[in-house]
Amino acid sequence: MRWQNVKSNWEAFQESLLETWPDLTEEDLGDIEGDRPALEARLVELSGEEPEDVAQQVEEWLEGAVPADVHMDEHHDDASIRDSRLYMSPGEDASDDDKKFGDDNTTEDPVRGG
Repeated sequence: MRWQNVKSNWEAFQESLLETWPDLTEEDLGDIEGDRPALEARLVELSGEEPEDVAQQVEEWLEGAVPADVHMDEHHDDASIRDSRLYMSPGEDASDDDKKFGDDNTTEDPVRGG
């Protein structure tokens, strides 16, 4: 995940940040407002660790799970649709009607088996 995603959805990531770095406070996060250098500086102050080590920890945190409310965000969904193009057959478009590529013309109900 990119830091821009965190910054633009700062409130959604706060719970994860507080779980990862319990010495942070909600007030700290309010002051930081999505600014990565400010977050890293505050973590260095709290932990006494080297800035490079803290930067690495933040980088590893970025590889973690995306909160559900961010994942369900319209912008994230649009990005997922665009990324799906990597896995589509030639001639298929992410916004095409699935009937063109599947079995949507059948009357079979897959949930009810009939």
